[in-house]
Amino acid sequence: MQDITKSSLRYTLLYRLVKIFFKLFYRRFTITGRENIPAGVPVIFASNHQNALMDALAMLFAANRPVVFLARADIFKNARMAKLLNFLKIFPVYRIRDGIETMGNNSLIFDKTVQVLQSGVPLGILPEGTHTDIKHLQTLKKGICRIAFQAAETSGFRINIHIVPVGIDYAHYQNAGTHLLLNYGTPVEVGAYHELYNENPQKAIARLRDDLALAIKKVMIHVENVDFYRPIIALSEILTPNYLKDKGLNDNRIARFNTSQELIREIETAALENRLDLPLLLEQTNNYQKLLDKYKLKNKLFESPAQTGLMLVLSAMLSLVLLPVHLYGMIFNYLPYKLPVLLTRKVKDPQFVSSVNFGLGFVTFVFWYLILLVILLVFTGSGLIALCIYISMPFTGLFTFYHYKHLKKLGGKFRLFFLKHRQPEQYKNLIEARQKLVELQDLLPKN
Repeated sequence: MQDITKSSLRYTLLYRLVKIFFKLFYRRFTITGRENIPAGVPVIFASNHQNALMDALAMLFAANRPVVFLARADIFKNARMAKLLNFLKIFPVYRIRDGIETMGNNSLIFDKTVQVLQSGVPLGILPEGTHTDIKHLQTLKKGICRIAFQAAETSGFRINIHIVPVGIDYAHYQNAGTHLLLNYGTPVEVGAYHELYNENPQKAIARLRDDLALAIKKVMIHVENVDFYRPIIALSEILTPNYLKDKGLNDNRIARFNTSQELIREIETAALENRLDLPLLLEQTNNYQKLLDKYKLKNKLFESPAQTGLMLVLSAMLSLVLLPVHLYGMIFNYLPYKLPVLLTRKVKDPQFVSSVNFGLGFVTFVFWYLILLVILLVFTGSGLIALCIYISMPFTGLFTFYHYKHLKKLGGKFRLFFLKHRQPEQYKNLIEARQKLVELQDLLPKN
């Protein structure tokens, strides 16, 4: 292994290019709690894990500096892949499933991570050890605690290691063009467990793991009752607009995150106190979702007042006026956008969809734009004209992407309008199914 703490020119260039593409991949990337990152001490970032590679990239670009990561050892089996991962500042961690004979390799890896922390480079770890498609923190592995204590023990607990909990929340973890939120929580100071560690290392590791889990849960969306995960999430989303209005809060990404946390706690509390029947909630949310699916509608359409027919027509006319820009952007960007989308359809693990899409998209767009640059220079005969067209391509491409999303929403608004005016009985059934869920807010604890 090379010195992973040093950044080469190639790494720096790749870091900056991928960071640009990452910020284009998501409509917005919001970071809160930067003040919780301690300065001048060794730092370990510990995050929840829902979205494969994208979680690590979110931690990396939020930190705004190189971060060394740990990943499962089975992806290092190929020599070329191992070399690439080492270049990307990723260490392997061996598990029992990799073979009991490999577990001894972790001693070397842990020694390397100690060196990383002592050098001042942050360490990034996804302590759940595996990802999940739901917003629920799984039981943390002990590896992060062992690494932290080993690093502290090496210096006689003189280095003040802090583990910073990180909560990552995706509006839709599989989709590009959504709003990504990353929260830094209050750091856990490893030195605070020094005395307990001297008395009983295993007890100290368990205590640190439990405290870290609680710290991460505070900065993420966590549903404790996984058996009724879907209806709990669905109800929290339905109740959010009224909750924000009742509390006099602005409707933004951070307020919605905090509201979701609070509503989920209230829903689970009401269930524990037998004021809310979760099996009945499951039945009601399933019924409501079936009606939405039947009419090809989304719940978000009901979060704002329905638009009049005139407003819908005017919006459609405006989109028609913008159609030439849409087509221009599509011509130059459709192929590198669509190719990764088609290839990700073969991905069996949903948590890898956006990661594969992102990785393939980065490669295809870079090469596609290089090819287009050569073609423009050859056929326009003018560097200035070629440059103007070239600069316009990514901007119109982004416009096309978000205009397409707007058209899908507009289509939903039209379907809702026609349902209301052409099939009033069916519309009434849908509204009544939703209203039954809205009324469940009366069963929640009053703050």
